[in-house]
Amino acid sequence: MDMTVPSSCLQSLLCILLPLHFAGTEANPYLRPNVTLLFDSTVHSNSLRNCSCTAAVRHCDEALANLLCSCSTVSRSSLTPGGLRWDGGRTSGTLTVWVREPWVLRDLLNGSQVSELRLSLCTPVPILGPAQYLTLVGLRRLQVYTSAKSTLHQDQALNTISKAGPDAQGSALRIAFLDMWSLSGVLHLKAYSVVGPPLQALKQHFPNLNLSGKDVQSSDLERMPSILTFIY
Repeated sequence: MDMTVPSSCLQSLLCILLPLHFAGTEANPYLRPNVTLLFDSTVHSNSLRNCSCTAAVRHCDEALANLLCSCSTVSRSSLTPGGLRWDGGRTSGTLTVWVREPWVLRDLLNGSQVSELRLSLCTPVPILGPAQYLTLVGLRRLQVYTSAKSTLHQDQALNTISKAGPDAQGSALRIAFLDMWSLSGVLHLKAYSVVGPPLQALKQHFPNLNLSGKDVQSSDLERMPSILTFIY
């Protein structure tokens, strides 16, 4: 069903719900070949491994990744919060990130621009605690893999682009808010999107919004409406 949004609707923060597309997938313990992989290293303390993998690697298997992939080490102190830029259309598709410690989400991903992302939770216990959210700009597709065998939903995927509505035209700034609890695999991934105001007005509603990239704060994007997607 086609939807039209009156221009006056863009003045309010939450105007219209947009349909999203969820897909559960059969659990696959292996990472696809020809991907870029980032993970916090248990061997190289307090650092990040940046790997290019041409062979299939089992999720969360650091030893195998170091053996089969071409990897380099990046110090955590050298990471720029929100500084990651990854456009799947220009850089080999999906970015894969293995997560053992919460700092990887906070220091590497929060506020970054990533169009296609696969997150693998490698810890035996899901990341718990008070509600925490990860902010991602331009996210079109999210895949979540949970290493715990007892989880109900071990491998899931979610497309955040609706077939109807203004986000289908690619003319809006897309900002996704990911509830970290969703990485546990306890429940099906769910999401909804709403039309929001341009970035300048949006920051008045979310003063702590972490969007540090120059690309996001360009004059053209500041005037565009925003599409806010909440994933939980």
